[in-house]
Amino acid sequence: MLVQLAAAIIACTSPAVHDGDTLRCGQERVRLFGVDAPEVRRGAKPAEPLAYEARDELLRLTRGRVGCRFVDRDRYGRFVGRCWSDATPDVNAALIRSGLATEYRRYSKGAYAREEAEARSAKRGHWAPAP
Repeated sequence: MLVQLAAAIIACTSPAVHDGDTLRCGQERVRLFGVDAPEVRRGAKPAEPLAYEARDELLRLTRGRVGCRFVDRDRYGRFVGRCWSDATPDVNAALIRSGLATEYRRYSKGAYAREEAEARSAKRGHWAPAP
């Protein structure tokens, strides 16, 4: 039982952040469950709007100690998890609440609907009026 529990949770300090919904905790690439952030620039493909703001928010939320509970493996073999940190008890929800990421309903089935509605009603990030 302890072995299964240990494998279900990973922890690290100040993980490397790739983009607004992916980080590296030790050797494990972690995709945040239920979070869909804009893509950063890849090769010739330009970054999507708010991509770097979402990445910076994830960096801010994951300074210090971070833990992630296993939910699944994605098609790329990444650890999909629900994470917490010194900054927040729910990194996934905080990103969606910021408006810089949206809920990935295909997988989360509405788990973060309240946080997305909060961002929308407060007109944060993606929900802000166009300049």
